Amino acid sequence: MTACVENLIHISVLSDGKYTIKYNSIGDKLDLDNKDFIHPKNTEFVKWATTMTFLDEKDVFSKNLNWEKETISTEPINKKMIFSDSQSLIYSIDVDKKGYFFWDRYSFKSTVHSLDIDTKYPSIIEYLDTEADSLSWIVPAKKYIIKKSLKEYDKQAELNIIFIERVNNQVDSYFSYAEERELIDKFDKNSSIILKDALKPISTTLPKNFFQDMKIFVDKYEADFLKNIELMNDYFQFNINLPGIVRSNNAQSNSDGLLVWSFDFDIIAKDQFKMYANSIRINKLRIQLLLVMIIVGFLGILWNQKLKKK
Repeated sequence: MTACVENLIHISVLSDGKYTIKYNSIGDKLDLDNKDFIHPKNTEFVKWATTMTFLDEKDVFSKNLNWEKETISTEPINKKMIFSDSQSLIYSIDVDKKGYFFWDRYSFKSTVHSLDIDTKYPSIIEYLDTEADSLSWIVPAKKYIIKKSLKEYDKQAELNIIFIERVNNQVDSYFSYAEERELIDKFDKNSSIILKDALKPISTTLPKNFFQDMKIFVDKYEADFLKNIELMNDYFQFNINLPGIVRSNNAQSNSDGLLVWSFDFDIIAKDQFKMYANSIRINKLRIQLLLVMIIVGFLGILWNQKLKKK
């Protein structure tokens, strides 16, 4: 897939174990501003500086297509970063330093959470293929949103089984009818609207405020669906510089100590993406001092032996 937005996250670990992060995202200005991958914002503990730059001022026809969003931590970070907004990509960044007398050990860990597409939408193969017929992935996705919302609504409202079966049968019939006739316009809209359309024949028998109450659940799953759609054409690359000599890691490339990992939607659609690296920084001065002390001690012993012989 051709990426609409390329996201580069560069992490530099300092000798004291703190680290800085720089985000660079390039692509459509509208995609840079949406919620599927949010650049960090100021908190009580970490401050960030963000800029937006138009990269191709000569081309007036593509004024929204070639922008760069850059976000930099304004001061070193000394805590684990967890980005857990459900409407955005969920991931964590953890850097740790352990100091010993002769060396310091640095470790980096990061986990990008799975989107769990395979557990949400039955037609996983078609869903991952953006060139496939839209019905092949929109239908199961929208059906999942409505069915999942109905289950949550049922838990809260404690409806009787007969009513739930009637609503589910009506939803199934609506989807089957629209899918058989390839009525794509029936699904290319918000799931709350689809639900109202599907239950129109039995709307008079529904509880009061049914659609209003259901909208709370539907909107939650609809937001997750939109996040997944927006991430389908995004590309991510994590770079990190660790002090000292890199020992163990699972990076895809290592050039002069710069470790690189990259992934796209296909990688995180069904599985989480884990990154790790460790390095050791030798304290040469302390080792040199130890050697000098050993040599001086050895010479002292020889001198004492020589004095005793005299």
